[in-house]
Amino acid sequence: MRSFPTHFLEHRHNFFRPIRPVILSLLLAFTAVFFSGCAGWRGQSTEIQYDSDGTRQLMGRLMMANAGLEAFRGKGRVLVNSQGTLHTYNRTAWVGAKPGRLRFAFQSMPGGPPVFSMSCDELWLTALNHADGKYYSRQLGDNSLSRFLPVQIKCADLCNLLMGRPPQVTYDSVRVDPQTKHDADPIVILLQRRFRGTVGRISVSRDTGEFCAVELLDVHGNRLYAARVDAMLSIDGYRMPANIKLTGPDGSIELDVQRTWPSASVTKDVFRIAPPQPD
Repeated sequence: MRSFPTHFLEHRHNFFRPIRPVILSLLLAFTAVFFSGCAGWRGQSTEIQYDSDGTRQLMGRLMMANAGLEAFRGKGRVLVNSQGTLHTYNRTAWVGAKPGRLRFAFQSMPGGPPVFSMSCDELWLTALNHADGKYYSRQLGDNSLSRFLPVQIKCADLCNLLMGRPPQVTYDSVRVDPQTKHDADPIVILLQRRFRGTVGRISVSRDTGEFCAVELLDVHGNRLYAARVDAMLSIDGYRMPANIKLTGPDGSIELDVQRTWPSASVTKDVFRIAPPQPD
């Protein structure tokens, strides 16, 4: 197996004294309205607006897909294209769990020990090169994995995709793109946010009602990444992706799923790779 690419490892009181009570009351009222508006600007709106009941129901089905799935395991092939260089990992195993935890193990042979392991949860990304013992740990928080992967995707969003759900994004209105509202397949749903416009697009198959693509945009309207799901598998009553391709400005990642299955809940320790112990 090729060596693991480095892109995985490395983006004042006197002033108020003369103010009369009525003026002070107006000032306080203005302040309350101002901060209320700022809360809405930050995407804290308590009610999402839909262009129709049908759109509301469709979004509900998408976000609740595989609702009973707590954890999963899988294996397959991973292709990473970073700045024009393609890296292929034919033997890769992974495990994921709510609320957005993942661990990957890249193997040199089927059933053999991992050559490289990488894991992420809500706070940390950890990795270990088993060949030379090099250990990596980086706090992530709510940031994307762009310093380690060629696509600006969060750990929880990648986990959601593998679980057959669209990634989470803050929005306050949803509508069907009028240009694809009738005969075209798929249906394109626009996720919009006050003062920002469109922040995401979800493409839904008219035949199955399942999402088949998603695109997230930054504050300037530029693409953060796009994800495409080319096929789905029926596993124990769940519908799981068989192939996922992520593309961004710096490269792409493709996960070709050869096998996937639901799993019992997984402990948090699985998603924190421990540093190697000295001999």
